Amino acid sequence: MRLFGLFMLIFIMWIMIMTVSYFLVFIIGPLHINVFYNSMDRLISSIIKASLAIGLVIVLILLLGFLKTKYLQKALLKN
Repeated sequence: MRLFGLFMLIFIMWIMIMTVSYFLVFIIGPLHINVFYNSMDRLISSIIKASLAIGLVIVLILLLGFLKTKYLQKALLKN
């Protein structure tokens, strides 16, 4: 039972990673945005997709770091 907190942290981290991966592949991947209805739409759509993907990965990294910090603080204060 001592490692239950660690297992929960790992489980929550994997759930977060899988959720963001699903969102990137199945929601952002097929997204197509028509702005000017010409050849520039591909470039604009790609820039928006890349920006969303980079933003999501940054948010994921920050949240995972926050969870890790909270777990370590709790584990160190316990001992």
